[in-house]
Parts: sequence; structure tokens; C-alpha cells
Amino acid sequence: MKAAWNAAAGVVVTAAVMAVSGCGAGSTTVTKNPVTPVAAVKVPSGEVRGGAQPVVGMTMHLYAAGTTGYGSAATDVFAFESLTAPVTNSGGSFSFPTGWSCIHPSDQVYLVGIGGQPFAAGGDNPPTNANLALMVALGTCGTNLTPTTHIHINELTTVAGVWALAPFMTGNTLAYQTVGSSTTNATGITLAMNAAAQLVSTSAGSMPGTNVPAGATLPQSEVNTLADVMEACINSGGENTGPNDGTACGSLFYNAPNGAGNAYPTDTITAAMNIAQNPARNVMPLYGLLAPTPAFQPHLVTQPNAWTIAIQYTLGGLNAPTSIAADQSGHIWVGNSGNTNVVSLFDNLGNPLVASGTTLAGTPSGVAIDLSGNAWVTAANSMLYELNSSGTQTAAYGGNGLNLPTSIAIDPSSNVWVVNSGSGANSVSAFTSAGVPLTGSPFTGAGISAPAGIAINGNANANCADCH
Repeated sequence: MKAAWNAAAGVVVTAAVMAVSGCGAGSTTVTKNPVTPVAAVKVPSGEVRGGAQPVVGMTMHLYAAGTTGYGSAATDVFAFESLTAPVTNSGGSFSFPTGWSCIHPSDQVYLVGIGGQPFAAGGDNPPTNANLALMVALGTCGTNLTPTTHIHINELTTVAGVWALAPFMTGNTLAYQTVGSSTTNATGITLAMNAAAQLVSTSAGSMPGTNVPAGATLPQSEVNTLADVMEACINSGGENTGPNDGTACGSLFYNAPNGAGNAYPTDTITAAMNIAQNPARNVMPLYGLLAPTPAFQPHLVTQPNAWTIAIQYTLGGLNAPTSIAADQSGHIWVGNSGNTNVVSLFDNLGNPLVASGTTLAGTPSGVAIDLSGNAWVTAANSMLYELNSSGTQTAAYGGNGLNLPTSIAIDPSSNVWVVNSGSGANSVSAFTSAGVPLTGSPFTGAGISAPAGIAINGNANANCADCH
């Protein structure tokens, strides 16, 4: 019964110690010991919802992402600190245990709820769903978790967290325990956490999240539909006998196997990861899991081509963009083929770093970033441009066989390699980081004919593509 979930009222009685002097009809004096108020200890807190209903009895785990490789083991913070994991109460609410702390302030953390009784599954007496797992990406521990932080976990925060962190996750089941990055890409997983928080609010569990730039369009219907795909399993009693057993979770798990397609998940986070990592697989049957009246609106009224999530941006000088590159800070460089001759520069959240972009004297074609964070851009006026990390043009190079240069690549020595697509060029031009032609450049022969692409292999050799 619902009444059984209500926390028993606790009455705290302070016993007064009375000193009685005299006896019988004699006079008495009563003395009361002073009581010092104890201030409540504030800790991060929040609630868990399946759809709009609370999940009761869900165990909460705070994880710090691994740092020894992609998909490396995450650390359960509360267990590491020998603290009892909090459990949601009758209203689906929870609080971090008193005395908790970040293991390292720079840790990238996320909160996972496991199991519990989704109120929507059975009214006053819901079943326990052992397959239930929900999460929210919280980001930098020492910055984003304060004593007054409020956290909301639901299907939307789970979709945002999983789709942002999918490149850093692995595992045939319990994938929330293996989320990590390499030691050389701490920035990458930090930016992924930020992207999740931009998509869905970590404090309200709704769209939009925080720091959404002007001119950005969030994929609200796509995110809602993915949340609706998961919702039927989440608000149920779980899987009874196995994948495709006729239960809501069995149907979800059967249509969300691992990458090889030979293992099925047993929790909803791993199922979501498998869908995010294989977005074009089982689209129709997964879309068919939507309820007649989905919990999250608006949703896609027809099935998508793939389960992808993309934020659209329009500012920063974007005009028929054709080429793109990312630097080590997570900044995005875009070459535009429209009539503006502009290179656009954005931060990792899509905010333009140059309001209208950087205008060149020719139409940008290819973009590549060197080890110093400078962008090198080929242009249709047979020029090669260098822009610094702020987007300011610092140099322009011509000659050296440049003839309608298109694709561009930079080797570990910071040499710049460019293919020339002009009529009869059939060549590759190469420059040092100072813009000086390499000995022998431009390179011809060896089968180079109408080159269209170029890349650097593991031996730092340039390899021409589509050379006929």
C-alpha cells in the first residue's frame, strides 16, 4: 500500500533533567539543561522520475569517470569513501550521504540510479524493476557539485548523458561502470559532459539545458522520442525471462544488442549506449516501442533514418559549409563555400568566437589544424591561408604549384600537405610551418592524377586519395 511507503513520523524529544530540592511540602526548584540547535548539513540532493512519476527505492551511485583509457573502469565515489549509497524515498527524492567529497576536484562525474519501484508501473504497489538504470552527466566534480546542487534524473537526462558519453563507454551490460577517457583526452570527456548539460537541464530534467547559444536549435523531438522509446521499459516491472519475451524491457533489449549483435543488455543505460553506438540498426522496431500517447512531447511522428542527435547552429558566418576541423581545445573550424569567403570558428558549445567569421580573399575549401592550434585553409583563389587560434589571419601563401587547392593535411613535423584539383595540376604541394616549400614540391608523378584527398599515415607519410 502507498501508506507503507510513507516515512514514519519521527518525534524527537529532548528530555529535561530536573533537580528537585526538598521533599514533601517543601519548596522545589526545576532546572532545564540548555539545548544547542544543530544546523542541518547541506549536501547535493534531487529526485528520480520515470516519465513524470517517482521511482522509489532506487539506489544512487556517483561515479568518477576512468582516466586510463576509453571505456576504462569508473570509480564508485560513495563506495570508495566507505559511505552508504542513498536510496530514493517515497517521493523519489534522495540526498548525498553526509561526509561525501570529490575524490579529485577535477574528476568528471555522473550519477546513476539502479533498480527501484517506478510508481507508474503499479500504482500503490509497484513491482521492483531490476533492469532499471537512469543517469545524469554532472561534469567537473569540484565545480558542479556544491551543497545546494539540485539534481533531476529521468529518461531525458539519461538520453543526453548516454549520447554525449557513448564514445567513452563500453560493456555488454552495466556499461555505466565503464565510462572513461584516455590520459591524452581529458578535454574530450569534459566537453562531452558540457554537451549533455547543454541539451537537458541537470537540475530540472527538461529541455533546454544550460549555455545554449543564440541561433542554436536543439533536437527536442528526437531526444523526446528516444526517451519515449525507453520509457515503457523504465516504467514497468522489468524483464521476466529474457530478450523478446513479450515484456517492455525484453522488447527494448532484443532490439538494442551490442555492436557485434550477439549479446543483449540487461539494463536500460547499456541498451541506450548500444543504440547510440549503432544508430542505424533496428530503427523501425525501436520506434514501434512508443506508447500510443508518449510521455515526452513533442515526439517524432514518423520514424527517423537513424537514432542520432544533432544541434543545429546558424550564426558565426555559416554559409553553405563544406569543410570542418576541431582543435585540441575543442574549438570547431568551418570553411564556408557560400559567397562570403568566410571561415567560422566556434567553441565546443557552438558559441561563435568570431561574430561573423574570418573573411579570406578566396572561397575556403579545406581546413586542418596544426600542433600549435593554428588553422590552415586552402582557398579557390589558389592560396593557402594561416589563421591563429583566435581566428585572425596571420599569413597567406601562393605559388609552389598551388592550383585550386582542396584537401589538406598536416604531418607530425607540422609540414602542410595540399592536393591541387585545378585542370592538369595533378600535383601535391607541401610547405613547412613557416610557409616555405619543401624540397621537391610540388610533387607529381607516382600515379598522382586528379587528386581529391590526402591523409598522413602512421609513418608520417602523405597518402593521396582518389588519384587516378
